[in-house]
Amino acid sequence: MDMEKVNFNKNITYGNEKKFALRFEGIESSSNIDKEKINKLLDNLISSKSHTNMIRNVAFIRTILKGVEEKLLVVEYSDKNSQEIVKYDNGNLFFFNCKNKNDENKNSITIEFDSGNLKIFVSKKDKDSILDYPHYDSMNHQLNELIKHMHLLKNVKPVNLDMDSKALIEIYKLFYDENPDFSLSNINIRVQTMMSILAQFGITLGADYSFSLLGKSKMPNSLYIEQLVNKLFPLGEITDIDESIKLADEPKKIIKIVGECVREVINDGYNKDDALITISKVIHAGRYDLSSNSNVKELSNFTNRTQNEVESSIRLVKRIEKKLNSDK
Repeated sequence: MDMEKVNFNKNITYGNEKKFALRFEGIESSSNIDKEKINKLLDNLISSKSHTNMIRNVAFIRTILKGVEEKLLVVEYSDKNSQEIVKYDNGNLFFFNCKNKNDENKNSITIEFDSGNLKIFVSKKDKDSILDYPHYDSMNHQLNELIKHMHLLKNVKPVNLDMDSKALIEIYKLFYDENPDFSLSNINIRVQTMMSILAQFGITLGADYSFSLLGKSKMPNSLYIEQLVNKLFPLGEITDIDESIKLADEPKKIIKIVGECVREVINDGYNKDDALITISKVIHAGRYDLSSNSNVKELSNFTNRTQNEVESSIRLVKRIEKKLNSDK
């Protein structure tokens, strides 16, 4: 049976003269392709407005379209200072054009690779020879970086799930009793607060990382976990994964108990994300930022949460600890 053709053509223009566009042509590699999900994930990618990294763009697109045999892929990003276009034929990079302009002196350098031919164009404001040009060293470095970038673009692969990514997915399912959807706008809040709360009870990923109270809300945030969440964005909702890992019985029990207790609290709240932030920041502040004998008023002032919210979070921790101890 002939496989059906798959075509997508999407573009967006947003602030400060920024434009992003993609065109994809391929063939279904199986009969289980969810085109509606693919279309939704591509729309999420387009609307994310974070497109300056072309390697990331291509990796995310190929991850979203992993079940489709790629025949043609064209991706373009431009703003007032730069433009980059890549074209792939059957997965092979056959056209690359990148132009970077130096705002200070209005000079630009463009590198173009087309069907095996490499061309370099330099546009400069003054009439001096490029070899005598005062910014020659800078432009030479820029040229070398563009060539390295082009080589990396030749071998862009879909996002690969490492052990920490797989563990994070399994933890999320146990903690929230639902599948994670990494295309959701609030997914970083859900994951950061979850892992911050679990750290109180000895559950961490394999990597060495820590949390800091950052941002207006002072939510505990780990750069490492944020990078994991961003990497998983093109996968959208994850129902199952190939070669999933199995967590040990004791961590699984702890995650389930903590998750159940937390869900009892946040399910009663009007704003679940805000409730999660409150719980995680009170726990974090009490453990890392203030002395161990800090009182409710001190925690309230530090976290900018009401004393009732602080007391509720403290009671939650005690309830979890009691349940964990009774199950030993």
